[in-house]
Amino acid sequence: MEQSENRLVSVVEHWLPRIEVAGIPSATARAVIEHAGVWQRWLPVWSEEGERHAALGDEALAAGRLITAGEAYARASLFYHFGQFMVFDDLEGKAAAAARKAELYRKAAPLLDPPGELITIPFEGGELRGCLRLPHGGGSHPLAIIIPGSDSTKEEFPAFERHFHARDIATLSLDGPGQGEGRIFGALRPDIGSAVLAAIQAVDGRERLSGQVGLVGMAFGGLLVLRAAAMVPDIAGIVSINGFYDLGGFWADLPQVYRDNMRFALGGENVRERADLFTLRGCDPPRAPALILHGGRDKIFPPSEAEKCAEFCALGADLYLFPDGNHVCNNIPWLYRPLIADWLKARFAGRNFTATA
Repeated sequence: MEQSENRLVSVVEHWLPRIEVAGIPSATARAVIEHAGVWQRWLPVWSEEGERHAALGDEALAAGRLITAGEAYARASLFYHFGQFMVFDDLEGKAAAAARKAELYRKAAPLLDPPGELITIPFEGGELRGCLRLPHGGGSHPLAIIIPGSDSTKEEFPAFERHFHARDIATLSLDGPGQGEGRIFGALRPDIGSAVLAAIQAVDGRERLSGQVGLVGMAFGGLLVLRAAAMVPDIAGIVSINGFYDLGGFWADLPQVYRDNMRFALGGENVRERADLFTLRGCDPPRAPALILHGGRDKIFPPSEAEKCAEFCALGADLYLFPDGNHVCNNIPWLYRPLIADWLKARFAGRNFTATA
């Protein structure tokens, strides 16, 4: 089998469940993959499908079918996202697809249910961007700030966010420095505490937000929230999903496709040296209890990293290791996603969480 075909197979093996749980139906995703056939066609075929759904959104919008339009634009954005997320041999094409992804999501966000507001966050002389969504109904709501991983972005999360909205928790999905539209600030950085504080300040005082904040991070974001939480005062809780304790400690065991991702995401002339910066070793622990989740079948970040993360949390951590879970447990979303939202709801209410509550 050619190397290009190996790359396609590897991407599908690691991330097809993620593509499906984000909101692209399994049959559709598999049809696009089959149509691509080889890796060189991955980006153009996913982009073509994105344009097909964008056209459906335009038609629905023109006809006044706003919900249908929002759904179509959000799907179109996802097609572009997954078209470019593991492409590193055509950076110009990757950047163009990422820009189109963001453009389509700007169309989708106000039409989502509940609607999304794309906000700008002053940061280091520029702007970070995030999507704020408030649950239906009156009153004020606590806020879950969702931090992506090394190759995910805010546009990937509408289906994830709904679990929080159903429990009266608002969401702010944030492209931090080096993530999505935050790439203008350079490569991914290990400390995003200042970016999280900037995001909190940007929404501070909003009438429908209570002021309570929790952090949720997945994969690389799982490490980032555990580090950032030390800088956030009065945080209610932290959720780390398939994160890690020390990237350098298992660098040699990373799959090749993920090392290629690291070269792009971490930047620098020596990616191995950069990797050593992404660690919890020697860092201040979070200022609140944490929920640590990990899939036992994760082929990227070893499950043993979850135990180290739990030990790192000086104020305690609830540790869940799911034997059948893959990377970020996206093959068992029905299990881990409600658990996260229930756990954070309990934290906002000042209660300890039990799985039978």
